[in-house]
Amino acid sequence: MTRDTTVRDLVSLLRREIADRQALVERLEAIVGTEPPTRTKGIGAAAVEILRDAGRPMHARGEILPALEARGFKPKSTAGFATTLLRTGQIRRTAPGTFAYGSGAHDPV
Repeated sequence: MTRDTTVRDLVSLLRREIADRQALVERLEAIVGTEPPTRTKGIGAAAVEILRDAGRPMHARGEILPALEARGFKPKSTAGFATTLLRTGQIRRTAPGTFAYGSGAHDPV
């Protein structure tokens, strides 16, 4: 600002600054107000997807559970996990603690 700056110029400058700050506030509110995406599928459906994508049998504790955790699932307990997998009807047991994508009942082990 100089002595030659008119009041009209100052008002114009102030309006631009206010608009810039309002835009910044809106962007920050959008960032802060963003919630993590909600899951639309359960742990069984996610496990089916993981096994289908892998295309091979995977061990539940060593491979499937870490892959589920990477996708945002945090099971409180692993009790009943095998039952959950088998009840999807798309996963079969290939060995103790190991599961594969495929239809049909699980193989008795």
